[in-house]
Formats: sequence, structure tokens, C-alpha cells
Amino acid sequence: MNKSSETGHAKNVANFETLTNYVISYNGAYNPSRDAIRIQSLQTILSNTKNAMTDVNNALSTSKMANAERETTFKTVNPFTTRVINSLKATETTTKMDDTAQSLVRKITGRRATAIKETDASLKTAGAEEGPKHISAAQTSYDNIIENFDKLVIHLQNIPQYRPNEPELQPQGLRAFKDELYAKNNQAKLADIALSNARIARNKVMYEPLTGMIDIAADVKAYVKSVYGATSPEFKQISKIEFKQVR
Repeated sequence: MNKSSETGHAKNVANFETLTNYVISYNGAYNPSRDAIRIQSLQTILSNTKNAMTDVNNALSTSKMANAERETTFKTVNPFTTRVINSLKATETTTKMDDTAQSLVRKITGRRATAIKETDASLKTAGAEEGPKHISAAQTSYDNIIENFDKLVIHLQNIPQYRPNEPELQPQGLRAFKDELYAKNNQAKLADIALSNARIARNKVMYEPLTGMIDIAADVKAYVKSVYGATSPEFKQISKIEFKQVR
């Protein structure tokens, strides 16, 4: 959800508070028979909505931090994997062993085995379509990176010649790195789920048909109009208070 949408929600809440304050100022003249639009109910809706907005803001902050931590951790994958493959190449392994490892490294880092040939410049005439678009072979989603790194670790464990002295490059160190990738990825996923659920809860409070804040605001306006009349200064005070459906 973009920033303008989040701003729209906040504006709706602020306007509902303004509407509530206006009807409170009418004292006993604002006396609807329907419980849902009585002042106490409006105050409860306002409180619930503010709480829901706070929950979204907290979840959004947590999600941003978790995603930033994941991104920072995954940025170390390529240089670390380069160290691993060079450590393997420094041993007396067969070409097939090296090629299998290199294939996994390409999947982890998102590089092709051979570069895509450039479209012939002669085909790029004015008005002509570009050459066929190649589907990326890079498997660089977080889940795929973890899976392919795990395959690389298993492959290296089965190579007797791969016994580096550096602790972080040893199988145990590689497994620890994979576990860290998994933890950061899962943490970000859970934070995103919590944010999504917080937004769903917020939207129910604000936009649920009949009982949501937006529909209640419309009913409050209708009641004030019925009490004071369409041309009354009281109705003019609230008639232009704007509410929008924001999703």
C-alpha cells in the first residue's frame, strides 16, 4: 500500500474526530434513537480506529526493519558464495564437481552460464519491434537463494577434497550462514503477515459496510440534516467534512 493511501486513512480518522466534536457541541439537540450513531458510540469508534491505526504503524515499522535486515544479510550472499567457490577451485577436485558447484553458484547469484547475445543492431530500425525478450534464468528470490545455497552446502559436504581451514567456509560455517539467511527471511515474512493482518483489521473498523467509520459518518450527517434541515448552519458545518473509501 502506497504512502498516499496511508495518508488517506489518517485524514479519514481526523475528519471523523472533527465530525464527532461538532455533534458533541450540539449538546442535547443531537439525540439519535439509533445506538450506533450516539455520541458514546462515535467516541468508541474513534478510539478503536485510532488504536487500529497505531497497530498498523507499529506493524509497518517492524516490517520495514525486518525487510531492511533481510536485505542487508542477503547482500553478503554473493561475495560469500564467491569465496566458497574459489576455495573449492583451490582444491584437487574434478571438473564435474566444480561444474556442479558453479551451476549452483550461478543460481544463487543470478548469473547466466553464457551471456545473452545482443540483438543485431541492424534490426533496431525506426519503428521496428525489439528482438524477443529473454526470460530471466536467475533464481534470485529469497526462498530460491536459500534452497540453492543449501544444495551447495550438501554438495560440498560430499566432496572429500573440500576441507578449508577457514571456519566460516567449512560445512558447519556454511550451515550456520544458511540458517541465518533462513531466519532473516522468515522474520521478514512474519512481519509482512502481521502488517497485512493489521491493515485488514484497520479496514474493517473503518470501511466495513453499515458498521464501519465511513458509513457511520454518513449516517451522522443524515441525522443532523434531519434535525436541523438541509440549509441549517449546523448541517453546513459538517456537510463538507470529507470521507473517502481508501483501500
